[in-house]
Amino acid sequence: MTKAGCNAGACHGTPTGKNGFRLSLRGYDPSLDYKSLAREHEGRRIDRLSPAASLVLAKATGMATHEGGKRFDADGELARVIREWVSQGARDDTAAPPIRVEVTPAHVILDEPVTEQALRVTAYFPNGPPVDVTALTRFSVSDETIAGVTDSAIRKRKHGEAAVAAEYMGLMATAVIAFRDPAPGFRWPNPPESNFIDTHVFAKLKELRVEPSGLCTDEEFVRRAHLDAIGRLPTPDRVRAFLADHSPDKRDRLVTELLARDEFADWWAQKWADRLGVNQRFVGKIGAVKYHQWIHEQVAANVPEDEFVRRILTATGGNYSNPPVGFYRRLRDPRLRAEEVSQLFLGVRIGCAKCHNHPGERWTQDDYYSLAAFFERIEYRNGPFFLQIYDKEETVYVTRTGEVSHPRTDQVMAPKFLGGAVPTIPPGKDRRAAFAEWLTAPDNPFFARAAVNRIWYHLFGRGIVDPVDDVRVTNPPSHPALLDALAAEFVRGGYDRKHLIRLVMTSRTYQLSSAPTPTNVDDDRYFSRYPVRRLGAEQLLDAIADATGVPEKYPGQPAGAAASSLPDGEYKHPFLEAFGRPARAMACECERGGDTTLGQALHLVGGRAFDAKVRAATGRVATLVKSGKPDVDILEELFLATLSRPPSVAEREVVGKRLASAGAKGGQSVLEDVLYALLNHDEFLFQH
Repeated sequence: MTKAGCNAGACHGTPTGKNGFRLSLRGYDPSLDYKSLAREHEGRRIDRLSPAASLVLAKATGMATHEGGKRFDADGELARVIREWVSQGARDDTAAPPIRVEVTPAHVILDEPVTEQALRVTAYFPNGPPVDVTALTRFSVSDETIAGVTDSAIRKRKHGEAAVAAEYMGLMATAVIAFRDPAPGFRWPNPPESNFIDTHVFAKLKELRVEPSGLCTDEEFVRRAHLDAIGRLPTPDRVRAFLADHSPDKRDRLVTELLARDEFADWWAQKWADRLGVNQRFVGKIGAVKYHQWIHEQVAANVPEDEFVRRILTATGGNYSNPPVGFYRRLRDPRLRAEEVSQLFLGVRIGCAKCHNHPGERWTQDDYYSLAAFFERIEYRNGPFFLQIYDKEETVYVTRTGEVSHPRTDQVMAPKFLGGAVPTIPPGKDRRAAFAEWLTAPDNPFFARAAVNRIWYHLFGRGIVDPVDDVRVTNPPSHPALLDALAAEFVRGGYDRKHLIRLVMTSRTYQLSSAPTPTNVDDDRYFSRYPVRRLGAEQLLDAIADATGVPEKYPGQPAGAAASSLPDGEYKHPFLEAFGRPARAMACECERGGDTTLGQALHLVGGRAFDAKVRAATGRVATLVKSGKPDVDILEELFLATLSRPPSVAEREVVGKRLASAGAKGGQSVLEDVLYALLNHDEFLFQH
C-alpha cells in the first residue's frame, strides 16, 4: 500500500480516509490498517474464497471504479503479494518487523552516456537472512529537477547530485547519486586551502568537476565581512584603510577585529531573539526588553553555546528577574515545547509525529510524546490574564507530578531522548535538567551539528543541511564530512561561536567571489562561489541610515539605535515589515521573508522617508558639500559609503558630465541623485 501510494496523505492516509476507507499514513499504525483491510464492514474488502476478486485488488488494479485510478498491474508483484496474503488467511502480522534497511549503491558518480542507476533495497530482520525488498520499497528523490525515480532506479534529468530515499515498513535509507557534467577539458585548478573547510568543499567540487570561483576582491571582502559579522556597512575610512593595507594577513586581522566589536553582539543577539520569540505578545513589554537584554549579554560575553542553551532550558522563576524564563512563558503546552526545542537545538522538525509517524524520517508518535514528557511538569503564577491586563512578571516553576499520554493508546509516556534511551531520573529531579545534560553532552548526535549548521547558514544564506531546522534522512547534508568536522571542532573549542565564525570567515570558501565560472553557474548547493542574497530588513535599513548619514528614529529607543538592536518583535515599522522582518511567532528561520515585492520597490523608489534621508540638510551629501570638498572627492565618498568601493572610470565620467551640465547651483542635487541611485543599486541591496 505504501509502495503504490494508497496510504499517502492525499489518498486513504488522510485522518478521515477517502470514501469510507482509511489507512494510517504510510503504514504507521499496522493495527488500524489490519482492521480497515480485513475486519471493517464485515471484511468486505477482501475475499478469502477468491483472493483475486478482493475489492481492494479490484480497485487498485482498475478493475472496479476507483477515484484514485489504477495503482498497480493485476499481474504485477504488488498484486501478487496481496493475493498471497489473502489466500493465506489474511492473518495479522506476527513476525518481527525488520530492524533496518539498506539501499545500494549508497553513493555513486555517473558519467555520460550513463543516465540511469538501478537500486537495490535489502531489509534486515532480527531472525533470518536479509531479504531483497526492492519491489515493495517506495522511492523518492530530494531534487526532482536533477533526477526522477522509477520502481527500482534513478534516472537523470540534468547534471547534479540527488539523494534517493528508500522507505520500507517505516524504515528509511538513502543513497546519493551524482550525474557528473562531462566538462570536456576540465582541469582542477588546485586553489590554495586556508583550513579544513576548504579541504572538504574543494574535494566535493573536484569530484563533481565544478571549478570554484576565484578569490573575491578586497573591496568585496571588507563589505561582506562587515555585513556578515556585525550587520553593518564599513565606513569609508575603514574601507580606505583596508585597501591601503598590503599585509598578507589583513583579512584574518579584520575578522578578529569585527568579532570584538560591540555591534557583533547586537547582530548575533538579534538572530537568537528571532528564534526564541522575543515578542511582547508572549512575554510582555518589560519582559521583551529584559529577555533581549539577557540574550545580548550572553552573546557579548561569548557564553559557550552549551551553557547558553542549558540556562534557557532549565530556567525557573520570574521572567523579569530571570529573563530566559520567557522561553516557557511563550510555550505553554508540553507538545509545543518539545517541537520548538527539537527544531531549535536539534535541528529536527518532529511536528508531523504529533498525529502520525513522520513520513520522511524515523520519528514515531512514541518519540514525539516521549520527548514532550520532559516538558510537562511546568506551571505558572500570574498567567496570561495578568500579562494582558497588567503586563506583570510571570513566574515559572516545576512541579513533581504531571504526565504525557499517547493520544492513540492512552499510555503514559516515559521521558525518552530523541533517538536514544529512556533515562533514569531520580524522583524530584527536574526532567528538563536531565534533557539539557543529554542535549549538550559532547557525544550528542544533534546539538553541535545543528549549531554549526545555523552559523554556516547565517554566513552563506544556506545551510550545509538546508533548511537548517529540517535534518532528516531524506534531506542529507551537501557535505556530510564537513558538517561532522565543524561539529567536532565546535565541541573541541568549548562551543565557542566566535571561534567557529572566525574559522569559517577565514576560509577560502567564504572568501570566494560571487561571480560564476563556466562550470559553477548553476551551483546553488556546493559553495563553489559566494551565494548572493538580499540584505535582511534590519540590515538594509541600518545600511541606508549609515550610507545617508541620517539615523532612523525608533520611538522608545535611544537616539542612534540600530534596527538590528530593536528588542521586541512586535515593534511596528513599515519598512521593516515590507522587507520581511519576522514577527517572532515561530522558531523556523523561514519566518523571515525573503521574497521581492512591489511594496519594497515603492519604499526604495518612492518612499518619502527614504527620499528625506537622501536630501536631509544634516545628511551625508549636504555635509560633504558644505565642507567644500571637490565633487570628485564627494563622489568617491558616496561610493565608499554605499558600495564599499571607489567609482570606476566610466562611473566618474557619467557623473562628471551630469555635474558639468548642472552648474554650481545644481551640483548638490546631482550628488543627491547619485546617492539615490547607489542606494537602489544591486551592489548595495545585495550581500555579495
